[in-house]
Amino acid sequence: MAESILFSLAANIATKLGSFPLQELGLLWTGFHEELDKLKDTLSAIQAVLLDAEQKQYNSYAVKEWVSRLKDAFYDIDDLMDEFSYESFKRQVMTKHRSNTTKQVRIFFSESNQIVFRLKMGHKIKRVREKLDTISKDKAQFNLSENTREIRNDETAKRPETCSFLLEGEVIGRDDDKKGIVHFLLDTNITKENVAVVAIIGMGGLGKTALAQSVYNDMKENKHFDLTMWVCISEEFDVKLIVENIIESLTKKRPESNLQLETLQSMLREKIDGKKYLLVMDDVWNDNRTKWISLKAFLMGGAKGSRILITTRTHQVAHTSDTVLSHDLSELDKDNSWELFRKMAFSNESEVLENSKLVLIGKEIVAKLKGSPLAIRVIGSYLYSKRSEKDWLSFKNNEFGTIMQHENEIQSILKISFNHLSSNLKQCFTYCALFPKDREIQKDYLIKQWMAQGFIQPQNKKTMEDVGDDYFKELLGRSFFQDIRKNKWGEIKKFKMHDIIHDLACFLVENECVLANNDTKSIDKRTRLVSISAAFVSNTRWEVVKESLIEAKNLRTLNYAGDKIEIDLSNHLRLRTLNLEYRHYYLDIHKCIGKMKHLRYINISSCRIDFLPKVVTKLYHLETLILRGCLQLSELPSDIKNLINLRHLDIKDFKHVWRHMPRGMGSMTTLQTMNLYVLGENKGGELSEFNGLINLRGSLSIRELQFCKPIGLENAKYLEEKSGIQKLELHWDTLERKLSKIDDEDEKVLECLKPHPNLQKICIEGYRGVKLCNWFSFGYRGSLVTIKLCECEKLQHLPRFDQFPFLKHLHLEDLPNIEFIDNKNSISHSLTTFFPSLEKLSIIHLPKLKEWWKGEFIDQTISFPTIFQHLFELKINFCPQLGSIPKHGPLHSLDISDISSQLFELVMEMATTNIIVGSQDSSSSATTSLSSLSISCMDFEFLQLHDLFSNMTHLKSLVIRNCRNIKTLMSSSLDGVIWKGLGSLRTLILNSIPELEYLPKGLQYVTTLRSLTISNCPNLVSIEGIGHLTSLSLLRIYGCPNLTSYPQEMSHLFSPLRLKIYGCPKLRGRLPTMD
Repeated sequence: MAESILFSLAANIATKLGSFPLQELGLLWTGFHEELDKLKDTLSAIQAVLLDAEQKQYNSYAVKEWVSRLKDAFYDIDDLMDEFSYESFKRQVMTKHRSNTTKQVRIFFSESNQIVFRLKMGHKIKRVREKLDTISKDKAQFNLSENTREIRNDETAKRPETCSFLLEGEVIGRDDDKKGIVHFLLDTNITKENVAVVAIIGMGGLGKTALAQSVYNDMKENKHFDLTMWVCISEEFDVKLIVENIIESLTKKRPESNLQLETLQSMLREKIDGKKYLLVMDDVWNDNRTKWISLKAFLMGGAKGSRILITTRTHQVAHTSDTVLSHDLSELDKDNSWELFRKMAFSNESEVLENSKLVLIGKEIVAKLKGSPLAIRVIGSYLYSKRSEKDWLSFKNNEFGTIMQHENEIQSILKISFNHLSSNLKQCFTYCALFPKDREIQKDYLIKQWMAQGFIQPQNKKTMEDVGDDYFKELLGRSFFQDIRKNKWGEIKKFKMHDIIHDLACFLVENECVLANNDTKSIDKRTRLVSISAAFVSNTRWEVVKESLIEAKNLRTLNYAGDKIEIDLSNHLRLRTLNLEYRHYYLDIHKCIGKMKHLRYINISSCRIDFLPKVVTKLYHLETLILRGCLQLSELPSDIKNLINLRHLDIKDFKHVWRHMPRGMGSMTTLQTMNLYVLGENKGGELSEFNGLINLRGSLSIRELQFCKPIGLENAKYLEEKSGIQKLELHWDTLERKLSKIDDEDEKVLECLKPHPNLQKICIEGYRGVKLCNWFSFGYRGSLVTIKLCECEKLQHLPRFDQFPFLKHLHLEDLPNIEFIDNKNSISHSLTTFFPSLEKLSIIHLPKLKEWWKGEFIDQTISFPTIFQHLFELKINFCPQLGSIPKHGPLHSLDISDISSQLFELVMEMATTNIIVGSQDSSSSATTSLSSLSISCMDFEFLQLHDLFSNMTHLKSLVIRNCRNIKTLMSSSLDGVIWKGLGSLRTLILNSIPELEYLPKGLQYVTTLRSLTISNCPNLVSIEGIGHLTSLSLLRIYGCPNLTSYPQEMSHLFSPLRLKIYGCPKLRGRLPTMD
């Protein structure tokens, strides 16, 4: 791996050699401390020259081989320390069971067993010490210098200093970026301060410096500033040196070398105070705020409108520098990438025209460079001297894959960012070489794997997971990661790596990490990390990989996804991380997994496995166990409580098969994730187990609550003090309850499950109480964002939902006895207190629901100022008695099914009209932004369809299902008028419409339509007119038994057209050939 990682590994081993478990177990035999002291001395001697060796290995194969041998020895020692800690954990578990008279416990604590352990470990520690001694003696031949200060590679290979000079036309594809930055520099309203800092942020190679040069030269030429200065900061933020460089940029003369900082700052302030200046500070790395404040003090005397423009790779540096505005630089688009490549690879435009084959090859290469200006420049320049098609093809097919190993310019630029990382961050980054290019990586799983490898170091009182999250954010802020995807809570869940960055990671790890594919020839015996995907490895290549895997006995991570090939795990007993996903044949892991004492992370999601072998409960180092989607698995081992280091038990996604959780899980105090807990009938763990699970966080689903015994629930607070739980699901199985005739005690159960106010989402399903408990109904404000109530068949009273100021999503479904949403007799006239945050509202199958408010004297037809200000998605299904709902503005999505005509017209009018809050007149409104509309189980007979569909110019998706009297929309004189108004429609679904015989005549005007689905329309006889839908790319026709032929006009449709047809037995003839 890269610089300083091995030095850090040595330091960690030294720490472990002095650890308490090792000292404790060492007391068991004489001579142990003597061996341990020898090992420490040898390690200390090696550590003294290790930094020098890491530097010299890049110029000496012999030193590199010595470093590799040393690394092997370090890993052996680390494994040995792991065995000691395993034995210590085993003692803790066995001590709990010492009163147990089972044969296993008696044997463990027997004197003969202890003697065997001493002998075995004594031989191992002596053997590894002798191995390290031999390596240590060999170091003499290399004349290595002692140095205990970590030397960063950037001290010996700094980036060349930049300047403001730029050739005309050098910056390509940055016009919009430049306009934005110029606006920031010239806008005097962005801050009250005279001097403001603006930042250009982006990963190495994106062209930050070139863009800054272009902006700087324009500002200088157009004389927007009295003074313009350019300084290159680079890695070392030396305030005195920077002041000297600014003065030199101003005066074109270097200050005398012996001047003190006091004199220099006086000279600088004399030049810039009272002047409107632009200072560009290129390539800033400083995140030390004290240093920045020292420099900033000398620069604040500028006149109003003075600007400091910095370029940096990290948001942290921008924040440290008091940036008021920043501009994130992204990759070049396709056209500009090609334009830059063309300029670098061809001498002129005529050469481009003469080499059409080279152009085609070049565009394939450019597509793989993903818009990185640096990579495009370097590779374009490389190909400039190669003129033949053969050379370019050879490069594309052969050299391109290893360009990182041969092109020092790309490496030197990108490695500067890498070299600024701490050793832990370096390990975390290079570990990502395990994932294929363009793969979306799950952030939380990655952090857990970092933990398993020992990359994350404890920090104060922070959990390892939170420290790992900090590591991730730092790598993201330094542009090593990109393309993040967030969930609806704003949490980052997935991300990607740029291909060039991924190449850098692969280059740095060399043969220590192997991402197996059809080009993999073998796996080195020193390989530690292996990832295999069945999709990328043929059966033939697998035979080669499998043979070399047998020799790779030192693996620490094995990722395997797919079910094409079998893997023998018996040779990989040093694994820390084991990923075996999507194996649809039976997975047999019980033979060897009990011997994998080092395992911290197991993921066997979506695998066929009937049971977890009991030996899994002896993996005392295990921190993460992921069992998602194992449909045959129905229960956990009874001794799972023995996993005393388990932090994450991820078993969601197969809730319907779990029987019950084992007893004793309350003793697993390290558990942070347990996203599913299932109660059993008179067996398994009870709710009281939660008293011991003090560190739970994230999501929690408690199921089969009908089995909870109400005895002893008074004053219980199982969840109230668990501030880390953000999402909570509480589920009673109504079918199971009917079969077993269990008494209803739901209100008592719900009362004891009051969550902490930090909770963001709650879902209650199958609850049989008449009302919700007091903590939900009165005075519980909290932070709830989502509330979902389903299948609560006896519930008659709902809580005051408008007491939740942050509520964004309210979902009510299958509540057969609810008559009113709000039982109070007054209406809120305050627009700030009535659902101030609600965005999504779903009301499904509330057959008795009459109105929103209970107050009988309220005239629901009167225009109220009360309004859902932020509502954009509304679903009302199967609520036939509901007369009205509070006002809302235009919607993005509307789903209506089986409601009264009165409510349908009211909702459609509000959904498609911009209502002015509190106005009595909504007719003077703008066009709607409604983009998705679904209408089911409605009678169109007395509806004014022209008025309802008149404001839908932005509608993109329309679904009409099982509606009656729909001929007006399909074939009347208004048909064309209605369809003409749907000028943005992309998707149309017509389902279960017996009246439909022909396509609507007006459909010919919807030339934007791309997808058309017609299903279960028994009287459809023709689709004539479809030829007008020139944008159609997908046509699906299901269950239309009277459709007999394809119209000839289908030949005019978009090619290629995807056509899916079944359930149309009379359809005959050949499909017309597409134009």
